Amino acid sequence: MKLLNYTLLLFSLALFAILTLWSVLFYFQMLSQVKSTIDDGLANYKILIIDQVKDDTLIDQQEDFLTKNYIIREISDSYALQVIDTYKDTLIFSAIKNIHEPTRLLTTAFANEAGGFYEMKVISPVVDKSDLIREVVNSLLWLYLALLISIIVVNNFVLKKTWQPFYRLMEQLKNFSLGEGSVFKPSQTRIKEFTVLDETIGKMLKRNDEIYLSQKQFIENASHELQTPLAISMNKLELLAESEDLSEEHIQNIGNINQTLERLSSLNKSLLLLSKIENKQFAGEEQVSFNEIFTGLIDEFADYAHFSKVDIKFMEEGNWSPRMNSNLAGILAMNLLKNAIIHNHPGGEIIITVSSSSFSIENTSDDPALLKVKLYKRFNKAPGKKGSTGMGLAIVKVIADASGLSVDYTYTGRHFFKVSQ
Repeated sequence: MKLLNYTLLLFSLALFAILTLWSVLFYFQMLSQVKSTIDDGLANYKILIIDQVKDDTLIDQQEDFLTKNYIIREISDSYALQVIDTYKDTLIFSAIKNIHEPTRLLTTAFANEAGGFYEMKVISPVVDKSDLIREVVNSLLWLYLALLISIIVVNNFVLKKTWQPFYRLMEQLKNFSLGEGSVFKPSQTRIKEFTVLDETIGKMLKRNDEIYLSQKQFIENASHELQTPLAISMNKLELLAESEDLSEEHIQNIGNINQTLERLSSLNKSLLLLSKIENKQFAGEEQVSFNEIFTGLIDEFADYAHFSKVDIKFMEEGNWSPRMNSNLAGILAMNLLKNAIIHNHPGGEIIITVSSSSFSIENTSDDPALLKVKLYKRFNKAPGKKGSTGMGLAIVKVIADASGLSVDYTYTGRHFFKVSQ
């Protein structure tokens, strides 16, 4: 959800809550005011009636409100002394409408000039609460709608313009790439907060770009400086091993040293590859067919698989062609296939299956189930596996993450890796 829309949603909810609370308070306040006004009218009307009935001959005693809006009945003096003016809401039957209508009732007592005591009840129609609530709700809805429209207009034409520097900043950050000469241009604005934000982010990006270029150069130089002496050392050891005056023990030691150097060279290449992937140095994406990749890899690994006495089966249930870097796709598939051969046993098999949305590699092995917690850790390797650097699955995971793919591992007596989008 966009910031402006989120702000609009919060404003709307807050406005709705405030208006609802205000309408409830307004309703009770208005109802109290209406009752107070009606009660004042009833009190004044009571005085007028009492003035009109000064003697007994003018008093018309009745038991209902059919013809008048008041009734008078004679009471004892002891009862009259107990009566005080009381106001209450009640329902009075209307013969004309044939319904009970809400009414405000005043009950009082008075004495006439002849010394008689009477109780008088005076009624006045009041506003129906249901009608009053309906009117308040309707007015509230129209008010809320008008305010909401006003907020939307202000949000889109005023606040949106105010937040333009922020959106330009986000667009620049989205298109900024380390090490590619991207230039950050601060927005021209009079808003102090946006100016400070632009300056801070500009300094941070410049510093990160410098660190990135320095790190990239260091990794490339370190890799080159390590790879060259390693290659020279291995060549010299091979030449030394061809000398005729060396004993069998010396030749064996030279072979062990050469294997160690080869492993070190392979480790150096793996670490450099990981660093390049994490620094997004593999640019360019295209539709890559894993069917074609595995067809080529199976041919390349045919001799190695035959030497390891492992049978490779390739099953094409569909054609999967995700969009990613072609070099990374090849490395991903190669590492999983090589891993399946290395961790297999003589007479074992590998089943490669490609569907329309994924591929999987299943292999037999004497190794138990792998711990998922350590599965993609660097330098995590099975004990006793010569030639393994423990970097293969780590590279697979990094490539998958960088390419928007997921890697799942399960064990059902066989090791099963599935890569999907």
